[in-house]
Amino acid sequence: MNAALLNYLKESGEAILSYYKENPPYALTPAELFEGTFVYFERGGKRLRPAICRLAAGALGGKEAEKAATPCALALELYHNWTLIHDDMIDHDDTRRGKSAVHKLITDAFADFGAKKAAEYGFDAALLAGDALHSASVAYLSKLSDTGFVPPAVTLKILSLLEGKYGPFLISGETIDTKNGVLYGQGAFDNLTTDEVTYMMAGKTGALFAISALSGALIGSRQTDETLESCAALATFAELCGLAFQLQDDILGVTSTEKTLGKPIGSDIREGKPTVLLLTAYKNAAEEEKAFLRRVVGSSKSEDEICKARSILMERGLEETRALAVDYLAQAEKALAVLPDSSYKQLLEEWRSFMLNREM
Repeated sequence: MNAALLNYLKESGEAILSYYKENPPYALTPAELFEGTFVYFERGGKRLRPAICRLAAGALGGKEAEKAATPCALALELYHNWTLIHDDMIDHDDTRRGKSAVHKLITDAFADFGAKKAAEYGFDAALLAGDALHSASVAYLSKLSDTGFVPPAVTLKILSLLEGKYGPFLISGETIDTKNGVLYGQGAFDNLTTDEVTYMMAGKTGALFAISALSGALIGSRQTDETLESCAALATFAELCGLAFQLQDDILGVTSTEKTLGKPIGSDIREGKPTVLLLTAYKNAAEEEKAFLRRVVGSSKSEDEICKARSILMERGLEETRALAVDYLAQAEKALAVLPDSSYKQLLEEWRSFMLNREM
C-alpha cells in the first residue's frame, strides 16, 4: 500500500476512534450484548468506508469539511460492522479479523450451559448485537450537524439516502447472495449469469462504498442534491471501486491464507456461494472439472476436495476475474477525473489502486 494512503487510513481510523471514545455509545445490557455490538469496531480493520467519506468531504470542502465528516464516517463504519455480524452468521464463519466472530464469542462465553443452549444463545445475541449496532450508527449520524458546519438538511438527506435507498439495496444484495448460495450453490450455479451476480455485488458491497463517498461529497459541498456532478461522480467512483473490492475479496478467498485474511479460506466454496470467480471458472472448465465443481461446491466437507476446487477456480477463472476488476477501476478513474486536483483527489486515486492490490 502507498505510504501516504497507509498514513491516511491510520489517521482517519484514529479520528473516528477518538470521536467514539469522546462520545460513548448508549448503554446496552447484558454485558455480552455490549461487547458483541462493538467488538469488531474495537478490533480495528482497514476502515476503508470512513476513509473515503472523509476524503470525499475534503475533496469538495477542504480540511474543515473532512473533520466535520467524522461522525458520519464513524456511523458508516458501524453500519458496515452490523452487516459483518449478520454475514458471519449467515455464512457460518466462526472467525473475523483473526479472532472469534460475535456469535462464536458469545457461544464460547456460555459454554457451561451446554453446547446446544450456548450456540442458540450465541446466534440470538449476535443477531440482536447487529440490530443494536444498526441503531448506534443512526445515533452517531444524527450528531453530524452538532458542530454547525454541516447544515441539518444535509444530515437529514444523508440519513434518508442511507436508510431509504442504499441500506435497502445493501440488504437486497445480501439476500440475493444468500438465496444464490442456498438455491443455486449446490450443483445449480450454472443457472446463474455473471450479470446477476454482479448486480448482487453492487448491492452487497458497492452500495455502502457509494453512500460513504456520497455522504462525504454532500458534507463537503454542503448541498442536499446528490445529482450534482461532483457528488454523483464520487458515488459512481466508490461503487465501481466496491465492485473491484468484492472481486478481489473473492480472489483472496481462494488464494490467500486464513492467517493473512483473518477468516476461513474457501468458505464461499463450502457455503456454495456463486461468485463471479466461480461462474467464470466454471464457464472455462473442462467437462470433468465442471462435474467436479457441481458435486463439491456447497456440498463437500473434504479439505482435499475444497483444495482441488480452489485450484480449478484459480486456473480457470482468476485471470478473467482480475481483468474485470481492472476494467471497473479504469471506469472509476474516469469518474474521478471531474474533481479538481488536490491532495484529497490524489489519495482517492491511491485508494482506488489499493482495491485490487490489497492482500487482506
